[in-house]
Amino acid sequence: MKILPFKIAKPVNESFWIQREDLAHMYDILHQHDEMQITLIREGTGTLIAGNRVCEFVAGDIFVFGYKLPHAFRNDPAYYHPENGLVARSTSVYFEWNVPGQTFWNLPENRLLTEFAAKTERGIFFPANTHWQLASDIEKLAEVTEIDRLILLLSVLKQLALSPNAVMLSTEGAYSKLNENDEKRLDAVYRFTMNEFHRTINLDEIAGIANMTVNSFCRYFKTRTRKSYLDFLTEYRIGQACKMLQQEEMSIADIAFHVGFGNLSNFNRKFKEINGCTPREFRMKQEK
Repeated sequence: MKILPFKIAKPVNESFWIQREDLAHMYDILHQHDEMQITLIREGTGTLIAGNRVCEFVAGDIFVFGYKLPHAFRNDPAYYHPENGLVARSTSVYFEWNVPGQTFWNLPENRLLTEFAAKTERGIFFPANTHWQLASDIEKLAEVTEIDRLILLLSVLKQLALSPNAVMLSTEGAYSKLNENDEKRLDAVYRFTMNEFHRTINLDEIAGIANMTVNSFCRYFKTRTRKSYLDFLTEYRIGQACKMLQQEEMSIADIAFHVGFGNLSNFNRKFKEINGCTPREFRMKQEK
């Protein structure tokens, strides 16, 4: 799979557009586009790729992607089996930031929004259950028309810019400059990792997925993602462990082995390095 220069279907006589989706699973091909995107997850769970970040998403989460930030939503495996009857629902807002013109954005009253726009090039995450009004307003964008829609969009952007709960996704870097060959390799590496993280993955194997030698792959991955592949793999495994600690009744030791750690002490150490607490402390916090 390669990154796609995705083209949004733009409605006639509208400066921005809303897309409500109720599908078996979300669009899971790594892609990028010129438009800024605001996506509210209405129903469904899975994994998001945004720049060099991979994280979990649940219903109620809100994500913002800036200009040409590569991204893809991949629902959990159960969504790819129609017999489960699961549906992934989302509402997305797309708009070209430069349409109003630089004169408009240079107005002193818009400084908050222009600073926010610069941050979106790394992608921003707004956790579920912390933005009820914002989620409601994103949904209302599909209902109002003309000047009311424009005013509401500015209100949504203001709420996003002022949110104290915003989480930056990618580390700093010019992700819009990645070419299709780069993203073809990265997409293959990401997909393989998400499918096989539960077992041992050595560098020879993952380098083969990218059709590169081990040394070339390690340099390539570090240059494109600002982290080593082993760090990326560890972060993804810990993310899956967090999900299981919240949803499963398995023991911590079983979870550690299920997500690909062959050693419980190593799992506990890595978990605390990334989350600032032990797996047991993490589970206790979720139960309160």
